[in-house]
Amino acid sequence: MQKSVVFDFDGVIIDSLEVQRKAFFDSFQVVSNGPLPSFEEFLGHSGDSIPNIFSKMNLPLSMVEHYRRIASSNIHLIEIVEGMEEILRFIQNEGWKCGLCTGKDRKRTIHILKEFELIDYFDTVVCSDDVTHPKPHPESLLLAIEQLHSNVDHSVFVGDGKNDLICAREAQVKSIAVAWGHNSVEVLQQESPSYFAYSVDELRHALQNLFHHPRVSL
Repeated sequence: MQKSVVFDFDGVIIDSLEVQRKAFFDSFQVVSNGPLPSFEEFLGHSGDSIPNIFSKMNLPLSMVEHYRRIASSNIHLIEIVEGMEEILRFIQNEGWKCGLCTGKDRKRTIHILKEFELIDYFDTVVCSDDVTHPKPHPESLLLAIEQLHSNVDHSVFVGDGKNDLICAREAQVKSIAVAWGHNSVEVLQQESPSYFAYSVDELRHALQNLFHHPRVSL
């Protein structure tokens, strides 16, 4: 059976924190002159779609189009997490399939992947607007695994958010939580990931253990 690694995008492969912060506050100020909402709460919902997050935060849905427009026009503020392109190349060289499962919409996701020349590393890309139920629901992850011609026993999901780990658990897929993203280690540990990676090197070792260790049923 084909082995597959599925990644979350923001906070794992790319550092888009400043873009998200700007788009969040600027889009709110376009539609409201009220007190600024909590950016920390916004980040706590990462992995879900922007419309769902704004609904959960009781924010105007009219923010959505402004958020996406502002985020797209500030793509230059995004950086690739140091060492992650090497990890993607390593996965490719191992012959494993590689997928992306993100709460971003498809238009912005493909734009960023092409802009930063990352798109060729991914055999499939599943975005929040490709499914009925985005993360933390398991639908998007299961779709990615299906498109990679793999199954839940031969796959792992790498994420930096609570919703990523809930999604993996609900899909019955092993998970690797990374510590360099937008959520605290304490919050992630509460979701009991299969592995925890504090560095990109530890992520590589976790992947090698999952796919090469004789006692792991992968």
